[in-house]
Amino acid sequence: GGGEGGGAAAAAELEESLEMNSSMAIGFLLVASGMLLSLYLLLQAGFTVVLLLIVALFTLASSHALASLLAPASAALLPARLKTATVSLGPCGEAELATLLVWPLCLALAGTWFLCRRATWAWALQDVLGAAVCATFVRTVQLPSLEVGVQLLGLMFLYDIFMVFLSPLFFHKSVMMSVATAGQPSHTVLADGTCERYDGERMPMLLMIPRGDPSRGDYAMLGLGDIVVPGLLLTFAARCDLSLRGAASPLGYWGAASAGYLAGLSCALAANMYHLTINGVQGQPALLYLVPLTIGPVSLLAYLRGELPRLWSGEALLPATQRSLRPVGAAGGAADEAL
Repeated sequence: GGGEGGGAAAAAELEESLEMNSSMAIGFLLVASGMLLSLYLLLQAGFTVVLLLIVALFTLASSHALASLLAPASAALLPARLKTATVSLGPCGEAELATLLVWPLCLALAGTWFLCRRATWAWALQDVLGAAVCATFVRTVQLPSLEVGVQLLGLMFLYDIFMVFLSPLFFHKSVMMSVATAGQPSHTVLADGTCERYDGERMPMLLMIPRGDPSRGDYAMLGLGDIVVPGLLLTFAARCDLSLRGAASPLGYWGAASAGYLAGLSCALAANMYHLTINGVQGQPALLYLVPLTIGPVSLLAYLRGELPRLWSGEALLPATQRSLRPVGAAGGAADEAL
């Protein structure tokens, strides 16, 4: 019964996944660019209410993401006949019982953040909700090959550099930094000498860590895009390890990509600390460091192992039912079996 339930869950997860291709990579770039520029122009025109709309959408999306991540744990507690049961929601379709059971808790957590988002401790709950969104995204969207991964990450590499460092040449401000820091708390001294304070409405699509006392409002920030874009490559690397060697290993492609991500993030933090910038922008395009330092180690390791063509074409990823737990180099390997 347990094996059948696990197999059904794995099959369902495969069915729910979305495989990205070259056209989708270009579409991803165009949608990201269009949304960011639209937000920038709206905020510059004084429509700060758009931030409240984004906060509300983030609240709903993060609660749904958290519920989908907790659903397997909920299903494990249910009797066998109810593990895959669904409940009709009328015009909204159907939903799994396991997901519905955790939905109130997830909605309550997201709602608590929404109501208390200006509290000094709210950054921690925002990070949990943001991490849930990232995890759900990389679980749903998958790279079919290293070629598509290089295309996607390469496009987003150029996008990040332009929106952070080069956009001031066209818009007089850094588009990315203007949007990321929009709505921060501010104060204005009026003509009569009184101080008018604006509590602000922070952009929620960020992971935030306070620098010192949270009440000072000084945070280190990492955009969710700087997590999910390299995260797609990390999950691709883990799937390659699983397909070729039976498990994701610190010494395999997943380990190389993870080490590269940590190195890239460290470089971004160091560059920000030492104020290495272009056009006076206070901030760093994290993908400038993360993209080459994740693609590079994976590609180099694949080249040294003689597996680069298989990763590039996606042949290294076999269907789940055909994955071999043997190393590829043993007794002829999977390449000979495919022939």
